[in-house]
Amino acid sequence: MKIICNPNTFAGKARKKWPEYIKAFKEAGLDFEVEWTKGVNDAIRITKESVKDHKIIGVYGGDGTVNEVVTGIGQTGFKNTMAILPVGRGNDSAYSLHLTLKMEDMVEMLVKKEVRKVDCTEVNDGERYVFALVGLGISGAVAESAIGTKSSFTYTKNLIANIFKFKPNHMKVDIDDGKIVREMNFLDIAVGNGVCAGNKKILCPGAVIDDGLLDITLIGDVNFFQKLFILGNLDTGKHVKHKKVEQLLGKKVVVENLSGKRVPGHFMGEMFGDYPYKFVCKNKVLSTLKMPDYITDKVKWR
Repeated sequence: MKIICNPNTFAGKARKKWPEYIKAFKEAGLDFEVEWTKGVNDAIRITKESVKDHKIIGVYGGDGTVNEVVTGIGQTGFKNTMAILPVGRGNDSAYSLHLTLKMEDMVEMLVKKEVRKVDCTEVNDGERYVFALVGLGISGAVAESAIGTKSSFTYTKNLIANIFKFKPNHMKVDIDDGKIVREMNFLDIAVGNGVCAGNKKILCPGAVIDDGLLDITLIGDVNFFQKLFILGNLDTGKHVKHKKVEQLLGKKVVVENLSGKRVPGHFMGEMFGDYPYKFVCKNKVLSTLKMPDYITDKVKWR
């Protein structure tokens, strides 16, 4: 097993905890190699260089590092199994996979090596691959504000700040080659296999990670008080009951920015650039290690 570690995860807090993890891994008799990333996108390089010699690619980091490893695995044909060791600020990818944040549970997962096949989102014909969720609009602005911060509360703080300053933007959403089209002002567009981003903000509460479909949550042209209600209910997912929120399903989603302004978007905390963006669901192509059922039973996930 190759474990790819990000020294900057959680503003360096994860690196300080690494000695505890490596001690536990060795005591469990695990056979592994370790390599630390040196910068943005370096986990993609390390993954590609490791896929021939290591069946399992471990990720000691946050959602951004997970995303890079998923891209490396995807761009080499999805031949390897990913093992997430969630030590970031949000750990939303791990949440969608029902992984706990306890070190002893991570060790048990690596020892048992139970595999689950899940969906993966292909971005712009393989330019990137994403597990969990993509957000465009206010969620992108929140993700951008959180980069480099030291507290998991930063997402909530930046969400509150953006309630006052972020305005809906004119966007176009095309689902399944014109089967469904929406062109209007959107506060946010979320496209997900997973349910959450931004430290458990439940943007796509109905998402299933292995059903072959993308869940699309559209938040429309809301006024200030509607914005308060919708964003105030993201922790529970109840925002989807509001009349200005629409939930859709599809296998392919193309998003265009027609506003003439920059609209920030993110892949699980990683920022991306120019529109349009095409997202295609690849059904059960990504192999991931899962925690044994007796662990998920304890936290009521099953």
